[in-house]
Amino acid sequence: MQIILLEKVVNLGDLGEVVRVRDGYARNFLIPQRKARRATPVALAEFEARRAELERVQAEKLAQAQADAKRLEGFILKMSQKAGVDGRCLVQSPIWMSSHCWLPRASPV
Repeated sequence: MQIILLEKVVNLGDLGEVVRVRDGYARNFLIPQRKARRATPVALAEFEARRAELERVQAEKLAQAQADAKRLEGFILKMSQKAGVDGRCLVQSPIWMSSHCWLPRASPV
C-alpha cells in the first residue's frame, strides 16, 4: 500500500514522502495514529494544500523536544531498592518502582 507520511516516521521517511509499506502496518498503526494517509490523487492534493501547516506543527514539536532535552540535561534520577544477598531486587515489578519514584512538583517530567 502506498501512503503519504503526515509526520516523520523513524526508518520510514519524512513528512510528505510517498512510501510503500505493508497493508497491515498502514491499516493497523500508521493510519489510525494519523501518521499517514493513503496516497490517492485526492489525498495528495489535500496534503499539498496543508503542507505548510503540517511543517509548522512538526517544527513546533521539534522545538519543544529540544527545549525539554536542554532542561533535562544533567538531570540524574537515583532510585534505591532493597536487594537480596545475591543482588537481585526484592521488588518484581518495574511499574511499582516507577510509581514510587519521587519527583519535585515543579518538574512536569
